Amino acid sequence: SAGPMALPDELLEEIFLRLPAAADLARAFTACVSFRRVITGHPFLRRFRVLHPPPLLGILCWDLTPAQPPHPSAAAAATLAGADFSCPFLPPSPDRWYRRDVLDGCTLFSPRFKAGSHSRNSMHRPSDLVTEFAVCDPLHRRYLLLPALPDHLADLVHQPDIVEREPFLAPPGDSSFRDFRVMCLVRCTTKLVLFVFSSCAGQWLADPITFDVFGCVAALRRYYAHGCFCWQTCDGADMLVLDTRGMEFSTVDLPPPPGSYMRDMAIVEAEEGRFGMFTISDKVKRGVYHLLYATRCKDGNGENQWQPKPPISLPENYRYCIKGVAGGYLL
Repeated sequence: SAGPMALPDELLEEIFLRLPAAADLARAFTACVSFRRVITGHPFLRRFRVLHPPPLLGILCWDLTPAQPPHPSAAAAATLAGADFSCPFLPPSPDRWYRRDVLDGCTLFSPRFKAGSHSRNSMHRPSDLVTEFAVCDPLHRRYLLLPALPDHLADLVHQPDIVEREPFLAPPGDSSFRDFRVMCLVRCTTKLVLFVFSSCAGQWLADPITFDVFGCVAALRRYYAHGCFCWQTCDGADMLVLDTRGMEFSTVDLPPPPGSYMRDMAIVEAEEGRFGMFTISDKVKRGVYHLLYATRCKDGNGENQWQPKPPISLPENYRYCIKGVAGGYLL
């Protein structure tokens, strides 16, 4: 008699997407060759990642503070007890490198000191245009030294005009699941210049992105939501937005801060591709902190407006500040 009919890859993908955890997907991977072919496909991995975001394993400051019981990720976090996130295997010496960013299991480093010296007086200043970078996988002890930013690109910014430079990791966009991008945002006195390295292309892109400065060049903490990087400017009235899909800069007005002091805020992913904003305030009740939340959506006239939600009370007898956002968690 004829054997059982093999399921098409499209149907296998839909079945595997409904597995409750990555561990179940790993077990399916070991079953047969056809399962492995489907599971290792980049399009499938991207879909699985959207539906099953990575678990929260801990908080990375200098070292990793792992999740503790009864958190559901405690067992997985315990496997990282011996991990060294300083990446001491980087050449030529570990103390030369400084950690700049962490994203999706990758760590971005740039030189701490100027070439040929390790003295404190030779440490790079924020206004120095650093052109060397390394991307590491600390768990598997692998690294990639990026080619230096070419001179003809570095010459597009005038060194005395540099106020600050900010290197960071970015998702690959529509390319391979395993690819990444390194971005270096250079803030000058009259413009912003963004240099982009693509691991898919293996080089720095030939055309940097530029944007005229809009009054306040300095920016605060960076956030990522719905394919966009967002920076709050120091005056608190605007937000600088980089849409990584079209590689375009723009600005977004922010609502008035909840008090006379600088807003402590975080940008998050709201429903239907909108921006959400968390803010901490003690204005609702003196001495009691509240978490304020607003989403940016269109009003009856088709204009984008921030729509506030009811405030969330925080436990009393504490002072609060926002430290970061990752994996659907607000710290």
